[in-house]
Amino acid sequence: MSGTTPGYWTNETSGVLRPAVEAYLRHEPLTETHIVALRAYLRQWIASPEWMADDEADLQRLRTAVDGLTSRAAIDAWIADAVELGIDPL
Repeated sequence: MSGTTPGYWTNETSGVLRPAVEAYLRHEPLTETHIVALRAYLRQWIASPEWMADDEADLQRLRTAVDGLTSRAAIDAWIADAVELGIDPL
């Protein structure tokens, strides 16, 4: 793994992120702890210089918006936008 490659959630070892991602993927209720963990994960993911987009403004918009993810709906929309740019964190 290069220094620019974002860390993937399955490689996380703290024991905090995996339950959050699994709850998200199973459409289970998300606790505040889950949302905080998902937001931190998505922040490090989108901040990676690995990503390039045809429209740099779209990439910057995702980088700016990640700090406002406070609900499942916001996370859903953010991930959908990221996937549209070819960036799939999950």
